Amino acid sequence: MNKAHLRWRLGRIDSQQLHDVVLQNELDKLREAKAVVYSYRKSSITVGVTSVALDPSGHFLLASGEDGSVGLWALDEVYNNEKVVDKRIQFARGESKDSTTETHTRNSGTHIVARRPVNVSGNYRGSSKFFASVESSESSVPSSPHEMYHAFSISTVQWYGSDNGLFFTGSNDRKVKIWDTNTFQVASSLDMAHRVSQLDTNGDLIAVATEDSHPRLIDLRSMSATISLGTKHTDMRYGINSAKFSREENSNAKLLATGDNDGNVRIWDLRKGNSALCDLTEPDTMSKAHARCCNDICWNPSGGHELVTTGNDGKYKMWALNRGDQCRVVRQLGATDLMANRFRRRTAHYLMWEGPYVFCNSDHGEVVVYEANTGRQWHAFQYPLGVGRNRLTTPRFQSIALQTGLANSIGVRLILGTDHTHGKILEYRV
Repeated sequence: MNKAHLRWRLGRIDSQQLHDVVLQNELDKLREAKAVVYSYRKSSITVGVTSVALDPSGHFLLASGEDGSVGLWALDEVYNNEKVVDKRIQFARGESKDSTTETHTRNSGTHIVARRPVNVSGNYRGSSKFFASVESSESSVPSSPHEMYHAFSISTVQWYGSDNGLFFTGSNDRKVKIWDTNTFQVASSLDMAHRVSQLDTNGDLIAVATEDSHPRLIDLRSMSATISLGTKHTDMRYGINSAKFSREENSNAKLLATGDNDGNVRIWDLRKGNSALCDLTEPDTMSKAHARCCNDICWNPSGGHELVTTGNDGKYKMWALNRGDQCRVVRQLGATDLMANRFRRRTAHYLMWEGPYVFCNSDHGEVVVYEANTGRQWHAFQYPLGVGRNRLTTPRFQSIALQTGLANSIGVRLILGTDHTHGKILEYRV
C-alpha cells in the first residue's frame, strides 16, 4: 500500500489506478473475515432473504423477504449512547402468509414494528415535484395498510441512485412500489401485470424485468405509464429475467442489457427508442448467448463496455462490445457446471462485479469469486451455518451486496442473505 501511494505521489500512477490497488487490497482481506450473523425476522418465523441493497454511504442496508416484508438496517448506529445490537431500525410487511404481528422491544416497552425516524444523508432532490406527479399519473397511492405492502414475496429491492431518500421494490404480486425512506411508507405503486424479476436504476429511469417478453422502463420525472421496449420486434416471445444499465457515466449513451428465458441477451441504446443495438451471439456459430435461460447480467463497474452473463447452461461468460455494434466473447469464468445455476428464479442476483473480481452466487451453497482478467477462481465464500433441519436440501445464499466505499471509515463489507433454511443476514467486514 505504501509503495502504491508513493508511486501515486510521484505521478507514476493516476488516481483511478491507486483506487484499484487499494480496493483489491481491501477485497483480499475479505478472505480472512468472519461472518457476523443477524436474524432477518425477530419472531420465531424463518423467512428467506430474497434481496439486499447497500446505499452508497454504506451505512444503511435494505433487505426483503419471502413474506413480502422489507426492512432497513443502520449498520453502524448508536442508540441512547449504546451500540444497536440488532441494528434494524425499520420494518414493514403485509398480511401475505400469516396474520402474526411481529413486535419490537425498546426501553419504553413493546411496540408494533419499529417506526423511528431515519437520519438518511439526503432526500430525493425532486421530492415535491415527484409527489405532485403521483397525484396526476396513472400510478396509485395506496389508501390502506393492506394495499400499501406487497402481497407476495419481494423479488428485488433497489436504492434510488446516489440518494437514499427513495428506494424501490418489485414483487411476485406484479407490483413495483416506490418508498419514502424517512417515513418508510409507500409513495406510489405501479401495476406491471406480470411478476417482477429484477429492477435496476439509472438516474430517473427504472428498468423492470418481468415475465412479459418486453422489458419496461419507468420514468420518475413524469410517473407516466411504463414504457415497453422492443414493441416492433416480433421475435420477442420469452419472459425477461434480468435488466441492467451500463455504469459508464462519461458517455451520452444509456445502454441497457436484458436476458430472457430462452438464453437471449440484447443490448438496448435508449437513445434509439424501440430498436435493439445488438444481440450477444457466439461469433463462430452465431448461436445465442446461452443455450438455456439467461437469469443475470452485470456490467463492468469501471464503465467499460464489458459485461458478464450467466444462465442455466452453467456458464459465466464475459463479453465486450466493440464499435460498429459488434460483440465478442472475451473469456469464460471458471469451468462449465450445469448444477451451479439450475434454477430460473432462485434469486434476483446471481452476479456482482466489483474491482478486479466477479462474484457468482452458486446453487452449491457458496459464492464463488473469479478474477475478471483471467477467469480463474480467486476464492469461495462457503455457507457457514450448517445444513439445517432438512438435510436433503442444500442451504444457499439467496442475495448478495458489497460496500466498496473507500473514502470513509467503513471499508469494504460483503452482505449475504440466506434462504428459508435459516433466514439470516451475514456480514463479512474488513
